[in-house]
Amino acid sequence: MKKFILNIIIFILPIVIFAYSKSLYLLYSDKYKSTVAGSEVYHSIIKSKQKGKAKKVLIGDSFGYSLFSNTINNDTINSLACNRAISMVGHFILLNNYLNAGNKVDTVYLIFTPFSFMNNLDEVYTYHYFLKPFYIKEYYPLFTLTVKNQVHKIPCYYICREPNILTSNWAPNFKSKDVKDYTFLSPVSVEYLAKIKELSLINKFKLIILPTPTRLSNKIFIEKINRNEIVKTGLENEFINYLETIIYINDTNFSDNVHLKNQNMYTEYADYYMNKLMK
Repeated sequence: MKKFILNIIIFILPIVIFAYSKSLYLLYSDKYKSTVAGSEVYHSIIKSKQKGKAKKVLIGDSFGYSLFSNTINNDTINSLACNRAISMVGHFILLNNYLNAGNKVDTVYLIFTPFSFMNNLDEVYTYHYFLKPFYIKEYYPLFTLTVKNQVHKIPCYYICREPNILTSNWAPNFKSKDVKDYTFLSPVSVEYLAKIKELSLINKFKLIILPTPTRLSNKIFIEKINRNEIVKTGLENEFINYLETIIYINDTNFSDNVHLKNQNMYTEYADYYMNKLMK
């Protein structure tokens, strides 16, 4: 019997080593951070821990990232923008990292589509884009009870850092059963926008929230937003012109509900933000 078990171990061990060799190599060399989907998230995390000269910092969703790529914008404005899926928790952590690295800023820009604030860690991409990069001991103290409760609803959340999973694009098939009783700001967004506001008061920087250009067909949904939700964040002043300054453009210019088809349009709007809104 012992010989039989030993033979099984001898047979299985090379298979296990082979199965894990690639993922362990990607993990310990950090190469997975540039090969998996969402590599821009890992790049923003790395940048957030570095010293920078820029006094102006930008965080934002994928539209914000398309306007101000985190691989290009490092000087006048240091962009930490990546995507919506990391939720407002992830964006807060990036900003908190940057300040903890000893950087002094005078202005922080938040550039988000009106729908990105709806993220309540309840989306199909939460596992891959938020849990894998951010669900680590370093950031546990920054998680509110709301965040912990949302995370625990996600299947397999406890093995998100397992090497074969972390270094791949695999994620469980997750469909939230939460009932949304908000129209604009999710509970997670409310809590972490308030935390960003607190950082602005402690570190004495100006906080500016800007909307992205939006599909004309979405105007009907934006007009139904309950503005009382903004009061909970303590950011009434910062949001005062957000909804009123949304630029609506024809649906034919979009490849999906959020993103533009033409990269040249992103360049044009980036110039518009720099020359008008950010001045």
